[in-house]
Amino acid sequence: MPEEISSLLKSGQETIVRDWTEKVTADRRINSDARLSYVQLIDHVPQIVEELRQALAGDTPPGGTLLQEGEEHGRQRWQQGYELKEVVRELTLLRATLMEFLEKYRAALPAQRPEQLAGFYYKINGFMDEEIYKTVEAYLDAPRHYVKRGGETFPASSNN
Repeated sequence: MPEEISSLLKSGQETIVRDWTEKVTADRRINSDARLSYVQLIDHVPQIVEELRQALAGDTPPGGTLLQEGEEHGRQRWQQGYELKEVVRELTLLRATLMEFLEKYRAALPAQRPEQLAGFYYKINGFMDEEIYKTVEAYLDAPRHYVKRGGETFPASSNN
């Protein structure tokens, strides 16, 4: 069954990202998205979905570690001027979008016992918990590595 869920996430990645962007842009608790292009808004979300797919399938990505995209997402959102609460809200909306997607398309999966499905939902929630943690950690750590000057962001070691 992990392979089937992994395949469903892979084939539905575009739908998941589109549904997530609709939720983010409609959420009144997120305001920083208004000044971003679509590409900037989706940022690392497709890669986060891919990391989840790999985690569920037991695949090891190149480099051998998961959750790298959350770290990059946190740094990127800090550079874009997001508030931390907006970053966390984005990821909670991603979790909701993933759960809604799987619920909507679970008929495409082979028949499974409720406890099997609950086990996969538990894994997804655990993955998203770690993703949120890594994203927040990177967001809070970003000011040590980057400097904002005149509306631009530079590496802290830069003499710009």
